[in-house]
Amino acid sequence: MVLEPLFYVVALLSVFVHGMGKAGFGMGLPILAIPMMSLFISPIQALSILVIPLIFMDLITMHRFKGLWNKEILKFIIPFSFLGILIGTITFEYLSEDSLRIILGLIALSFGLNYFLSSLKEISISSSRKLGSFWSILSGFTSFSIHAGGLPISFYLLPMRLDRRIYVATTAIFFLSLNLFKLMPYAYFGQINLENLYISMFLLPLAPLGVYFGAYLTTRVSQDFFYNLSHFCLILAGLKLVYDGTGVSLFT
Repeated sequence: MVLEPLFYVVALLSVFVHGMGKAGFGMGLPILAIPMMSLFISPIQALSILVIPLIFMDLITMHRFKGLWNKEILKFIIPFSFLGILIGTITFEYLSEDSLRIILGLIALSFGLNYFLSSLKEISISSSRKLGSFWSILSGFTSFSIHAGGLPISFYLLPMRLDRRIYVATTAIFFLSLNLFKLMPYAYFGQINLENLYISMFLLPLAPLGVYFGAYLTTRVSQDFFYNLSHFCLILAGLKLVYDGTGVSLFT
């Protein structure tokens, strides 16, 4: 059992920030949680500890934005994301976490900077499907590997300029599906154990607070501010990922 008091402070903050991200406020910030927790435990253990609170958050968010999700988008992205999780399971022992951090960080930086440096035009679902399958697979893969699935799927969804409530509701169903599916490979790799479950239960009460606080902020800010903040958080997350991943080999 992890006994370092500061770990639990960081873990509680991580759960709260994740809850805000689940509600659609500050997307990109939750990715900072795993690096913070990794100061005390391995990234893999941090991932397994957070998966139960994340499922709880997804359920709360789904209830909070009940019926607002886009079914057509979900039908398209969920199967591809499951494929990404399977790829992550197969390649788990070969591809290093740091290589994924660098790749995803560079993508996040380019996407966020492009938003601010040029006028972002609306992209229809039909024209986005060509890259949508790729982002969905990458979302499942990175969600399994380094708990960063939110960034790739945002590359597909953000350009659609969906109503923020529809965006949040759709991603809630999407990540609930991913997190439930990930339980199987996590258990296979021995990451679901009593020690981690005890810590998950300790963190669980803070999950709804983060979700409802994020939902409160999301419904009270303008659409432009919502998207400006989201892309700014993508840049912050990209910088953090590149920083964490540099100076190491691409393969373990």
